[in-house]
Amino acid sequence: MACILGISALAAAGLTLFGSKPVLAEFEIQEAGIEKGEVELEYRGAYHWGLPREGEKGAAGALDDEVEGGVGEEEGGEEEEVPLRQSHDVEFEMGITERWMISTTLGTTVPAGFNWQVDSVELETQYEFVERQGNGIGLAFAVSYGWATQSETPNEVEFGPIVELAAGKFLLTTNTFFSRQMGEFAETDGLGFEYGWRAEHDIAEHWGLGVEMFGEIEDLANAGSFDDQEHSIGPALFWKPGGDDDDEEVGDVGESDDNGKDNSPEPAKTEFSMNVGVQFGLTDVTSDSALKFQGSLAF
Repeated sequence: MACILGISALAAAGLTLFGSKPVLAEFEIQEAGIEKGEVELEYRGAYHWGLPREGEKGAAGALDDEVEGGVGEEEGGEEEEVPLRQSHDVEFEMGITERWMISTTLGTTVPAGFNWQVDSVELETQYEFVERQGNGIGLAFAVSYGWATQSETPNEVEFGPIVELAAGKFLLTTNTFFSRQMGEFAETDGLGFEYGWRAEHDIAEHWGLGVEMFGEIEDLANAGSFDDQEHSIGPALFWKPGGDDDDEEVGDVGESDDNGKDNSPEPAKTEFSMNVGVQFGLTDVTSDSALKFQGSLAF
C-alpha cells in the first residue's frame, strides 16, 4: 500500500508540474544519512501568497506591482528580475557507497505574471563524515553546482555542512550553506548564505510534527539589516509509512538506527514519505505566507 501511495503521489506531482500550477521549492531540509545502493526520487514545491508590496524587493528582487503586465522595469528602463510565485524541483539521488551520494535536480519556476519555465539543472555530491546510530549526532558535507538555463542568469556553486542531532523521538536537522554566483552574469562578487533548520518530534506511529525555518542573504558583504533579508518560519506535518516498525522506536525521526545500515545482501526496501507545511514571512521582503510540500520514494 505504501508503494502504491508513493507512486501515485509522485505521478500526481508530475502531472501538476506539466499541467497545472507549480510551486516554489526553495524550502528544502537535506538529511545527513546515506545508504549504499539506495535510489530516491523526490519532489519539492511551494506556492506563495502576499508577494512584497509596492516599493519592496521580492524573492527574486522585483517590485510586485511592476510585474502585473508581465515584465518588471526600473525607472531607467533596465529590466528587473521578477519575484517567484510558484516553482517545482524534481530530484534524483543515489547512494554510491555507505558514505557518498550523488544527485541531480531539475529546477522549475513560475515567476509572477509569467508561465512555467525551467530555471536550472543542478549536480550535487554529499559525503557523510559521521554516521548517526539512532540517538546522537550525524554530520555530512554537500557541494553542488547549478547551471542556469535562462538567459543572462548566473550559474551558482553551493557548499556547506548538514548536521543532525537526535534524542529519542526528537530530531533537529540544520543546513547552513554558502553560495557563490559564477560566470559572466554574476551579480555579486562575494559569498551568499542560506540556512534551514527543522525541529521534528514523533507524535504517533508514522507521524511527526515539527517547526521549520529558512532564510537567505544574497550577498554577505552587503547583507543589510534583518528586514532587508528573506526569513520565514512555520509548522510542518510529516507522514512516513515506509520502513519496519522495529526501526521506528528509537530515533525514528532520523535516517536510520543501528540496523539501518548493514552489509547483508538484503534487497532494498521501498519507502515513501511526505511532509506538508506552511511558512510565514518574517520580513517585508519575504512573501506573507507559503504552502510547501515534499514527497519522496526510495528503493
